[in-house]
Amino acid sequence: MGGSEHFVQFYDSDEFIINSVSEYIIHGLKMGQTCIVAATRPHLDEIEVLIEEFGSPVERAKADGRYIPLDAKQTLDLFMADDRPDPDLFASVIGSLIRDAAARSGSIRVYGEMVGVLAAGGNYEAAIKLEDMWNKLRRVHPFSLFCGYPMSAMKNAAAGERMTHICDSHTRVIPDESYTGLTSADERLRMIAMLQQKGKQLEAELATLEHRIAKRQSPSQATA
Repeated sequence: MGGSEHFVQFYDSDEFIINSVSEYIIHGLKMGQTCIVAATRPHLDEIEVLIEEFGSPVERAKADGRYIPLDAKQTLDLFMADDRPDPDLFASVIGSLIRDAAARSGSIRVYGEMVGVLAAGGNYEAAIKLEDMWNKLRRVHPFSLFCGYPMSAMKNAAAGERMTHICDSHTRVIPDESYTGLTSADERLRMIAMLQQKGKQLEAELATLEHRIAKRQSPSQATA
């Protein structure tokens, strides 16, 4: 994980995403990169504990400007307007932060949980718009961007369509831990086959439901 890619990790458990982000940030700090973490406060606290445990003093990294923690919800409030991220405010809040970090070290890695917060709140359009803003910013100042989305925000059929747009916004998509924990190619293929079967079953159930709704809404026919 590095370079200037923009990848997304879906996850079921907080422990899984905390471990993934901590590994990503610890590696960046060891490489001398500037690391920016925009996460919810509970996640930030646990990530910093793991950073300390693996030999990167957090307070020193903060003082050096190599580690910049942001509260995801508070930071979102700074550039949201009418329930949508405002491009000018985003440029002022996040763009200036990235610009300053690029001037200091040139090599940056970011973890952004703000898109996940928006999706978890049902505001998928705002999450997708924010992903687009991140991508535009990366074209000005290249950096590695890791986004996290909880699978609990993707549990209904409508969210599945949004998930397609979210995946399209990233250069790489990492499935949740139920898939990444599979060690063999055969296990992964079986999981894919099961998911395909579930998808087909869901499509059939939705088609049946739509047919029943249509019949209820149609005018009743007189019997002879």
